[in-house]
Amino acid sequence: MADQRPAVYLTADTESLYNLDEPVIVLLQVSREEIERQYIGSVLERLLALTDSKELMLRYRERLIFTVAGYDSDPRELAEIEPVRDFFKRLTQEWPHWLWFLSRDFGSIGLLLALLIKVDITREAGGIRTRFVSEKEQQQVLFDLFSRGNALFRAYDLPVEECDKSAASALDSIYRQ
Repeated sequence: MADQRPAVYLTADTESLYNLDEPVIVLLQVSREEIERQYIGSVLERLLALTDSKELMLRYRERLIFTVAGYDSDPRELAEIEPVRDFFKRLTQEWPHWLWFLSRDFGSIGLLLALLIKVDITREAGGIRTRFVSEKEQQQVLFDLFSRGNALFRAYDLPVEECDKSAASALDSIYRQ
């Protein structure tokens, strides 16, 4: 079931993240201009706000959704657009914490992985099917995301059980799609 909580747009303003009284979905909007110019700085700054403190990490666990604006009239799927793929690969090199923060309800993890890993997209009468071309590449990307994300868990001394639960729910989200 989809999360019905209110949503806020992610900005670099950490103060606003602390001041929210109720749990929210955090929306990260990436513009076509940022992608085409490969300007990851502004997006990275917004994402870094989520990792400013242990409190924010725990508060916004599994609450992030990202959208890519400006490609609505393009008939291709985002994973078929090389500048979009390149942008998210570069961004992920700088900020590997997606699997901790991404919501499990909106296909966000699947979309991210389709942008990071080579996929085969098939159009069928019932919709679009995405399949990872290489299981080895999929495993390597997941291993990289988990292992680089662990550095932040250690820095904030997060309980191992919480990290394990997050990893399990991320994997469940990936393999149930």
